Amino acid sequence: MLAYGAEVVVPLEITHGSPRIEAYEPETNEEGMRPALDLIDEVRDEANARNAEHQRRASLYYNRRVKERFFQQRDLVLRKIEASGVGERGKVAPNWEGPYKVRRTLGRGSYKLETLNGDEVPRTWHASNLKVYYV
Repeated sequence: MLAYGAEVVVPLEITHGSPRIEAYEPETNEEGMRPALDLIDEVRDEANARNAEHQRRASLYYNRRVKERFFQQRDLVLRKIEASGVGERGKVAPNWEGPYKVRRTLGRGSYKLETLNGDEVPRTWHASNLKVYYV
């Protein structure tokens, strides 16, 4: 409706004919389409409202299942090898490396890490790439 302002015609209807195709008159069709063009803004608004509602519901569904992780300074954590890009790769390779100590919290889910010796680990790490290390 938004793209062409009319229903789609199946190619089979064009080749074999149908009452809808046989009764088609371009002048009458043009007159009938004018009111639809006047209402196009309302149709767009309805489509935008449906899209916004769909996005809101998808967001609620996702957020219900998300487990946020928060770490305190000096917590011991493991770091995902896949995110760090170092170490072995493959089916039997370990998935986590560490332990590391949280040096400081930078913002929503971002952390600066250090090794147990006190050396700072380059770059910041998001909580989705960390998990608690239980001693």
